Amino acid sequence: MKKSFDEVFVDNTKYCTKIKTSDYFEQGEYAIIDQGQNPIAGYTSLQDGVFNDVPAIIFGDHTRIIKYIDEPFFIGADGVKVLKSKLPNSNYKYLYYALKNADIPNTGYNRHFKWLKEVKINYPSSEKQNEIVKILDEVVSIIDCRKQQLQQLDELVKARFVELFGDPIRNTQNRPTTEFINVVKMKRGFDLPVQDRQQDGNVPVFGSNGALDRHNVAKVCGGGVITGRSGTIGKVYYTEGDYWPLNTSLFSVDTHGNNIIYLAYLIQMYDLSRFTEGTGVPTLNRNKFHNKLIIDVPLNEQILFADFVKEVDKSKFVLQKINDRFQFLFNSLMKNILAEVKV
Repeated sequence: MKKSFDEVFVDNTKYCTKIKTSDYFEQGEYAIIDQGQNPIAGYTSLQDGVFNDVPAIIFGDHTRIIKYIDEPFFIGADGVKVLKSKLPNSNYKYLYYALKNADIPNTGYNRHFKWLKEVKINYPSSEKQNEIVKILDEVVSIIDCRKQQLQQLDELVKARFVELFGDPIRNTQNRPTTEFINVVKMKRGFDLPVQDRQQDGNVPVFGSNGALDRHNVAKVCGGGVITGRSGTIGKVYYTEGDYWPLNTSLFSVDTHGNNIIYLAYLIQMYDLSRFTEGTGVPTLNRNKFHNKLIIDVPLNEQILFADFVKEVDKSKFVLQKINDRFQFLFNSLMKNILAEVKV
């Protein structure tokens, strides 16, 4: 049985309390859910205003990201829609999968709720919903397991960094130090409208969340290190090829002969999020850290670490290929099941 969006869902966003980005914490009693890629944006220990009517479904008005939430929560900045079902005995996990399967056009950084409201979904009996959720959840558990393995490999690389060089913030190995700008100089990236990007372009386009787009023209040649200037701050990326860094990022202008892979992990371990400023959306100010002291490691030791990273990356590449295959199978399975479901 096909049902329209308005037959199934009600928008309960007005009953939710928004938390400012500046009030996010790494720990707290309740999760803060926003429209970003991460399942949880931050935490708070506030009590008043927590949304207890769970489970619920979150829709990112700008990002089109859909999340299933089954614990009390607060919401982040604008662009979050909190959806509840009008129908009794709805399986919210089924509704979550049904909306993820919906074809919602990407119109850039605009609002997409109007497109979501045009969606029609198959709405079978509660028993059938439960059966479908069980099948899809089993595949998701396999994908999540692979993601955990990838995360463990990331942790292995960080542990190896500390083993070789110590904590770069506290300089636990008492290594020689120099100003940050003498190790790598960072510069703000360049604007590139969404409509000018091509998914099949020759060079990656790096923003604060990594290389999510491509383009046919390189703004920077020869590789470099990239980190978020606004939005996601603290995560560091690197490429050994040509690329385009967006204005939401900072990128390396001069690496002073240092190894790019080593620099990426050094900067990430150095935690540039300590040097943000501004209210609302924090911004990373390079003038605040360019003159700070940072460890100065000989090139031969940098290369030793980089070689280790490359070996780990080979294992990550294999795991990622397997996980991509599972994700493809999951998407196909979800599409087929939800399209052919019967009442």
